[in-house]
Amino acid sequence: MENNLKFSLTKEESDQVDQAVNTLKTILEPKLISLAASDKRDMPKMGDKTLAFVEKSVGYGGMYPDFMPKFIDVDEAKTDLRSVKGLKQLLTPLLRITNELDDTMTMAGSEAYSSALSIYKVLKNAANMGQAGAQEASDDLKSRFPGKRKSAVIAE
Repeated sequence: MENNLKFSLTKEESDQVDQAVNTLKTILEPKLISLAASDKRDMPKMGDKTLAFVEKSVGYGGMYPDFMPKFIDVDEAKTDLRSVKGLKQLLTPLLRITNELDDTMTMAGSEAYSSALSIYKVLKNAANMGQAGAQEASDDLKSRFPGKRKSAVIAE
């Protein structure tokens, strides 16, 4: 059985990561919002392709303030645009890190689960051969095995 992942953090590294995460939470959480999925779905979205359009539009709004109706606050639009740019600079490397954390966790979980399945099979075989303690270990694992369970037949 091949183990492709060798991941571990020293206590010092773990503490540093915790400190960095806590710093991010302390600084960012009071300034961030959380949207319901339905609210998010119904909003117009600005992506990479619309960024140039938004930049030009906001720029023209500042150049031609006499054309702008009172309900358009160009200064607020400029602030929002700066926010998007700044947040994107934060989000891009964090997304890469979170994606790699997820991939690493998936690999580690896969390897651990594969090993656990092999251990379970070995213990079942040892129990079938009457090895001391193997039956108890096998039964314990069987009760915890996440596989499908047969549903009980209800007597009428």
